[in-house]
Amino acid sequence: MEWLIIMLLAGSIIIFALSFLAKDHNKKIDNDMEQLSLHVMGEMYQVKQRLQVLEEELLSVPTPPATSKRPQTQEELANEAYHLFQQNKGIEEIAASMQLKTDEVKYLLAQLN
Repeated sequence: MEWLIIMLLAGSIIIFALSFLAKDHNKKIDNDMEQLSLHVMGEMYQVKQRLQVLEEELLSVPTPPATSKRPQTQEELANEAYHLFQQNKGIEEIAASMQLKTDEVKYLLAQLN
């Protein structure tokens, strides 16, 4: 009976010692997981910052105003079409150079007559 008590006591001491080793192993895994989590969170923060900078750059880039060489008023358009017509250019050529449709050029030339 004494041997049984001694064996149980020795077994409990061994199991007690092993429980401390198991906790250390779990702590190491927990620390590794925490480090990984912090690393991923840091990378996500950096990606969000970069994305925010890119969005600001895209929103702040002014679009260049469309430079139009065409006159603004109907009368100026008609005069320009007539000037090109006097240079013996065809209606298709005038339309291409003024970036208009041929019907629009015909209308402008008809206004002058």
